[in-house]
Formats: sequence, structure tokens, C-alpha cells
Amino acid sequence: METESETVPNPGLARRSFLGRVGIGAATVVVIAGSGLAYRAYDQGVFAEGRGPAFDPLHTWPDLRGPEALVGAAILAANAHNSQPWAFGISPDRIDVYADHARTTGANDPLFRERDVSLGCALENMVLAARAHGYEPSVSLDPQDATGLVARIRLASGPVVRDRLYEEIPNRRSNRSEYAAAPLAESAIAAMGSLADAAVAPARLHWLTSDTDRRTFADLLVAATSAHNADEDQSRDSFAWWRSSWDEVQAHRDGLNIDGVGLPPAIRTLGKILPPSDRASADATFLDRTRVQATSAAAFGLILVDEPGSLRDRLVGGRLLQRTHLWASANGLGFQHMNQVTERIDRDHQLGRTSPFEAPLEALAGSPTVLGAFRLGTPTVASLPSPRRSIQDVTR
Repeated sequence: METESETVPNPGLARRSFLGRVGIGAATVVVIAGSGLAYRAYDQGVFAEGRGPAFDPLHTWPDLRGPEALVGAAILAANAHNSQPWAFGISPDRIDVYADHARTTGANDPLFRERDVSLGCALENMVLAARAHGYEPSVSLDPQDATGLVARIRLASGPVVRDRLYEEIPNRRSNRSEYAAAPLAESAIAAMGSLADAAVAPARLHWLTSDTDRRTFADLLVAATSAHNADEDQSRDSFAWWRSSWDEVQAHRDGLNIDGVGLPPAIRTLGKILPPSDRASADATFLDRTRVQATSAAAFGLILVDEPGSLRDRLVGGRLLQRTHLWASANGLGFQHMNQVTERIDRDHQLGRTSPFEAPLEALAGSPTVLGAFRLGTPTVASLPSPRRSIQDVTR
């Protein structure tokens, strides 16, 4: 990899040829050229956002057929830190869903709450895709065993049903930009509330929409993020999923990168050209962005279940979370999973101490059974796609 101070390795590369390859005009080059920055921009994928093998699953999934089509939808589901903690066994009449124990986020998910919710998100995409491909799916949630089996989807013939949520699967993104100052319509809250049907019981939604509740939860998020940064293990394990270069994104096909931070395009481009951030800088950015994100939310949603420690409740809660995210995407709303508070609660429990975040969260929710949280609003920056592993990478 070239550093910022290095120049284009082939001095004979004609400027016209280089411009043709990256597809940019002279005005852009005036801004970024000099000291090899133009080549670094090219090398870092500035002109190829959302492209390359790491993004192929977003474009090829409509061409899949049979049970494989369900797995193609599953790998596009929301998941914590883009860790993609799943594996699948494919048969003609069923799909087995496994937790991939090797793809954990360490101290950020010490009790595996987020892993299990992520698997629930994948399950929801599979159910939607099954109906769209002429299957009638039957979902059974099995106790986790040594192999990591968490669920099984049996497939029978059924009518083809392609609803709006299914069509939104490749478009759904986590939007981490600042949200515009616009309230969330009551009709939107009611519509999302109706998504909690019998298939995902006992998962349900609780809303924080008043100024007081939003401000209180925003303060909790910022405080939890500060505690995260001060926790050496959480900070380290989080940074392990950061992909700082185009080559890393394409090689790993997972994790978080600057395209997903929600920065305006010009700042995002500059961030790619400059040298990679170290962990301390990444933590500082995490805190700064959390302040922006939390204080600009039009509303926060909480997923409630009966037993947050139950695998079954986590899976159905994940299904509801994915449905809600798909609905928001289909209706032009920004949606971001906000896990800092529950991450700190689980981390404190792992360390054998009472969490300072537990009582305030329970007071906001009116319940001690919060599984996860998210924010909604009108985004100011469009979301970019996240890298994804291929079907071959996730089948066993």
C-alpha cells in the first residue's frame, strides 16, 4: 500500500489515461491532485464507492433461485458491527441457521445479545424471500447446541408474495448521518407499531418521542459511548472491526468503514485520502458522531421482549427490528441501530457489577426488558452500502 507521501508508482502514466480510468474531471483533480493524492484517492476507492467484489451480493441476489435465494437475502440483513455472525446449511426443503462463534465482537457483545439479534434480522429477510420465491416457510427456533444451530426454516410450496418489505432488502442501510429537524409523523409510528404481529411475539415497540425522553436517552447514549472508549477491551475489540482501506474492505468483506459513518461526501473523501486513523482517533470520532446522531434523532425506538436473555426472544426481537428497518427504508426515513447503552449494561454484568445505565433505561421504557434501540429521522446524507461476504463464505 502507498502512503500519503508516495507518488504514483508509474511516472509514465499519462494524466489523460489516469482520468479515464477513474472517471473524474479536471475540476476534481485540482482539488485532490498533488503529492500523489490523486493516485491515493483512486487507490482508496474514492471513485468506486459501493463497487468491487465485496459489494457483489447486493447486486447478484435477485438472480438467485431456490433455497439459495433465501441465503442471498439473509446476508444483506442488519447486524452488529457488520460482523455477519451467521452460517447456513442448505437443503432442498429447509435451511438451518447457525451462529458463527468465530465472528464475535468480544467485549462489545459479551453475552451475545447482539449476535442473536443479528441472526433474527437474517431470519426475517429469509422469511420475506421465501414467500417471494413461492415457498411457505415454517420457522422453528431451536435451543442452541454445540454446533451453533439456532433456527430451522422448513420450506413447502406456497403462493408467490413479493411485498414492499421484500423489495426493500437490497436498499436497506444504517444511516449514521445527522438527521434534519423534522418530527416523526404519528402515522409512521402507528404503521411501525403494526409490524409487531404474532409471528414475532412477544417482541414489541416502545417509542421515545417527547423532547424530555429524547434528550434523556441521547444523554445516556453519549455517556455509554464515553464509557465504551474508557474500557480498553471494548475500545480494542470495536476497532478490530474497522476497515481503514479499500484493500481491507475488499479482503474482509465485513466490518465498518468510513463510507458508513454518515459524513458529507467531501469530508468522507478527505478522510480516505488522509492517513488511516489510530484507535484513539477512532474513539474520539465515535463519541463526536454519537453526539450528533443522538441529538438529531426525531424519535428513538426500543425493542421490548419478555426475556432479553432468552435466545428465542432475541431472535424474534431481531425479526421485528429488521421489519422496522425495512419499513423505514421503504418510506424514506433514516434508521440507525443504537447499541451503546445495552452494550454497556451487558459489559457491566459480565464484570459482575451493577450497571449505571440499567435503571435509567428501565425508567424510560417502563420495563426492564429492553432488547435493543434505534433512532429515526430524515437523513441529511444518503447511506452507502456495506460490504458483504458471499454465499460460499457463509454456507457449511
